[in-house]
Amino acid sequence: MIVHNCVLDEINRQLQTYLAQEPEALACPCQQCRNDIIALAANRLPARYTASTEGRLLAGFELQSKQVQLDVFKVIIQATRQVNSAPRHDPHRQITP
Repeated sequence: MIVHNCVLDEINRQLQTYLAQEPEALACPCQQCRNDIIALAANRLPARYTASTEGRLLAGFELQSKQVQLDVFKVIIQATRQVNSAPRHDPHRQITP
């Protein structure tokens, strides 16, 4: 198994859930904006690296605590607001669903 940051999995999971429930939260649905949110959120949270299946299971269990869930959601909201206020992509590009 390769070294893996389990926080990224949790950020992705919560971001997908959040955008499914609140599709208007993100002004632009492009992959660049989503990637920027993930990167910003990951940089604001402590990493939880694992190198084994057992480690990944333990880290996944730790990431399910209410406090960690709230911390992850909070940084996703902050990152979404930041990306909405200053997207890095070309504003004149064509977006295809």
